[in-house]
Amino acid sequence: MLGTLNQADRLRCPIQSGNPTGPARRGTRSRLGGAYVTAGVAMIPWLLYLAFTLPASATDGHWALAWVGLDSCEALALFATGRLLLRADNRCVLAATATAVLLLTDAWLDVTSAAPGDELLTAIAMAVFAEAPIALACIALALRLIRHPFPSATETAGTDTQEEQRCP
Repeated sequence: MLGTLNQADRLRCPIQSGNPTGPARRGTRSRLGGAYVTAGVAMIPWLLYLAFTLPASATDGHWALAWVGLDSCEALALFATGRLLLRADNRCVLAATATAVLLLTDAWLDVTSAAPGDELLTAIAMAVFAEAPIALACIALALRLIRHPFPSATETAGTDTQEEQRCP
């Protein structure tokens, strides 16, 4: 399955971005890619908020660091997903999958570590209305690109034979 992601993989060539006019319309991919990049960058204020407001007196001495670290990974994964999607790069499948896993992990940890009451309600709301839907969008994106990958650079160049598709 992963071997079908890029023709260059089968030729042992470095992975190259696909055709920007691939299976999805360019406008849709540009908007979605831009949304992922924006989401990754928009998490920076949230990370700063967490760094300064999470309680220092948790049972774990590195409680704030753990949450800031997890959310930093989410921001990087969202950014990478968007950037690879904008470049029509089939490695977007990997980034989208990692993003979904990180978001679902965050939702799980938020809900299971929240104190009863308002904190738990906030955690559930974030999981249901933010983290889970974005994770599902990432999974849908990854599955779509597995079924309909962006064409490789060699496929878009119009070459048909193995000889013409060698790496420079």
